[in-house]
Amino acid sequence: MPVTANKPAPYTSPSAVLEVIDRYRNRGLQKPINRDVMGRAGIADGLISRTLQALQILDLIDDKGMPTQTFEALRLASEAEYKKRLEDWLKSAYADVFAFVDPIKDDETRIRDAFRSYHPVAQQPRMVALFQGLCGAAGLIPDRADKAMPSPRPAARQTMPPSAQKRVAAAHQPPVRTAARHSSGDLPAPLAGLLASLPPDGEGWTKDARDKFMATFETVLDFCIPIVKSTREKEGGDQKTAA
Repeated sequence: MPVTANKPAPYTSPSAVLEVIDRYRNRGLQKPINRDVMGRAGIADGLISRTLQALQILDLIDDKGMPTQTFEALRLASEAEYKKRLEDWLKSAYADVFAFVDPIKDDETRIRDAFRSYHPVAQQPRMVALFQGLCGAAGLIPDRADKAMPSPRPAARQTMPPSAQKRVAAAHQPPVRTAARHSSGDLPAPLAGLLASLPPDGEGWTKDARDKFMATFETVLDFCIPIVKSTREKEGGDQKTAA
């Protein structure tokens, strides 16, 4: 059952879908795949319902929770062909979206426009984040981290007064670099899509909506920026290697 215009579309966290796929490929999952199985697989309670919905719409499980042939194909794919299988699956599941956009060439605004006919409307930013996160895993979206960052120091010297330049140099943390890192163009696509769902300036939200956003944000953040060892441990390991 592919994603179809004017009908409900999946909007869970991309890391939740990828975690389920990885577990099914490498450790197996009890069948049928239901809320209980999702919980034991480590999916957050707030994401279970929408993740099950996503798995069904994206043709990974049927309405009884049983894995489809598509899901089996992903499970059986070798590591060498796994990304190609992911790509084929996404192009089939999101055929209606791919008819209008190319995630490799088109910007986020054009991708966002391709989701305007899907329901529920309030969840469209999350739909975009899921689509971009899955496309990233399949290699269909270039890694933005590979793009060269503009050098902030010359710009700071040209536009900042001398007193400000001294404070920046003393702190060893150019504020221009921080601002550039948090611009939507340099954020990982799933994070940018999630942040786009924040209420407009001047508008509030309920505590329940905030709690759901924070739970989803933590999941997407860990997916986009993995936790690594401390800098001290890493440097120690590099020194041992060099020795």
